[in-house]
Amino acid sequence: MDDDGDMAEMYLTEKKSRMESSCYGDQSVMGFRSNDGLSASAPVSPVSSPPDSRRLEKSLSIARSRLDSMRSSESATDSIEELEMLLEAYFVVIDSTLNKLTSLKEYIDDTEDFINIQLDNVRNQLIQFELLLTTATFVVAIFGVVAGIFGMNFDIPLFDDAGAFKWVLLITGICGITIFSAFVWFFKYRRLMPL
Repeated sequence: MDDDGDMAEMYLTEKKSRMESSCYGDQSVMGFRSNDGLSASAPVSPVSSPPDSRRLEKSLSIARSRLDSMRSSESATDSIEELEMLLEAYFVVIDSTLNKLTSLKEYIDDTEDFINIQLDNVRNQLIQFELLLTTATFVVAIFGVVAGIFGMNFDIPLFDDAGAFKWVLLITGICGITIFSAFVWFFKYRRLMPL
């Protein structure tokens, strides 16, 4: 936008009007040639063309170029200013759009980070729940060991007592609850789960 020559070249309305005027000027010269007493359908030899028409064509082209240069020098500054204002308006719109897109991208990134944080939180809660289930499974396995011992086929005097089953069940339950509580306390102490 600093170079006025480039800005003048970008002013397409001026270029279009110059092209149209040159096309109309050429057509008027052709019309002059067709009206110089010769028939439009008669063949014209380039060697025998009258010199007056060439002079007239030269003078018309010189006049046209002078008129264009005068017109372009007067309106060049106005055209350049007009074009600069138009380009600055487009630049402001593009800059505004870029700012909106940048803020939208940041908003999307922040939303993505927030969702990842929530997913990590849910994943941590699932890991904590899995840890509790694993501990409970270990406690239940203790009951399986006790049942396996009593399922053996050897003779122990404890098997003959009728109240022994209740005592074994009670002692195993208390041991299981104690072990489970110890694990939960350890997890809390190590801050593995917020209980």
